[in-house]
Amino acid sequence: MSYAEVGYSFERRVRWTREDIRAFAHDVGDHNPLHHDEEFAQASRFNGLIASGAQPVAILMAMCGSQATAENPGVGLEFNFKLVGPARVDDDILFRWVVTSVEKSERPRGTLVSLAGEARGSDGKAIVTANAKTLSLERRLPPGPV
Repeated sequence: MSYAEVGYSFERRVRWTREDIRAFAHDVGDHNPLHHDEEFAQASRFNGLIASGAQPVAILMAMCGSQATAENPGVGLEFNFKLVGPARVDDDILFRWVVTSVEKSERPRGTLVSLAGEARGSDGKAIVTANAKTLSLERRLPPGPV
């Protein structure tokens, strides 16, 4: 089964340490103390550090982009994310996308691929739900003599 077939799915597991969560939040400029300050986060309803929402979203976007370009050149067109739960330190998180529709397109030229995605913690609870649309471009021959 290929990326341009309804039902095709792909997944990845990720586990973030405290240091991973702090470093990512620092690198993207997210200064929320829930991602940096252990004492503050421990006193919150989360009972400990949690990842910035941008962290699981980045994994989902990267997975989608990598898969969309595995067979042909492609680009992401639309992404919609809903943050529904915390990504916790040392949790084994499963990220998954499933192709939900595929259609040929004249404008933009190529194949439109729609996907449904999610990230779930080891307890099975959702962290992020997502939808995406990518464009798989037709292969073109490199420029050269005819």
